[in-house]
Amino acid sequence: MHEFDTATVHMSPARRRLRLFLRVLGTTYDVGLMVTGSALVAFAVVILLDGFDVVNLGLTTSTGSMLGSSLVIAVFGAFGIGVAVEGPVRELRELSADEIELAVARAIALVISGLVLLIVGRVGLSYVADLPGVFETSLQVIVAAGIAGFTWTLIVGLVALWGVRRMFADRVWLDQIELPLLYLVWALGLAIVFGMVTG
Repeated sequence: MHEFDTATVHMSPARRRLRLFLRVLGTTYDVGLMVTGSALVAFAVVILLDGFDVVNLGLTTSTGSMLGSSLVIAVFGAFGIGVAVEGPVRELRELSADEIELAVARAIALVISGLVLLIVGRVGLSYVADLPGVFETSLQVIVAAGIAGFTWTLIVGLVALWGVRRMFADRVWLDQIELPLLYLVWALGLAIVFGMVTG
């Protein structure tokens, strides 16, 4: 038993649901940051490969631009990953055994997390007009992550998580695979939306 189980039992329903939502929002936003950060680091690697002519995508025009741009983008990506992994693992099942409660909380959290990422990306786009084009592309990655959060991930991710919880509700490792599954779905959604945005 967890040390806060007793306190949870004596909570009012409204307070318990609020606590559940805040935990779901925290973990969902952490996953969104992890997806975005991973994509930015991967993009920084692609810039390096392009700069050294391993691939020919025409992303940079000089070695200095390539090194500087990839470094800055990689730092931002690593920062997002670092913030995400520092977030505590928030166990959910002691707060709710109701799958509908969890699904609703996750849906709202995906919408909020996606909108935050979308706004950050859109705001950032207004400040990079005079910078190398790779910075605009990196911000489009963030925009795509946001859109994927409240579209693809909201639909496919919720269905996947619902199915996993229904099939493996009694397994002790359920909480350990939920967030990696959400990460995979969100990352795939980012790739799809980014292709549509930039295609």
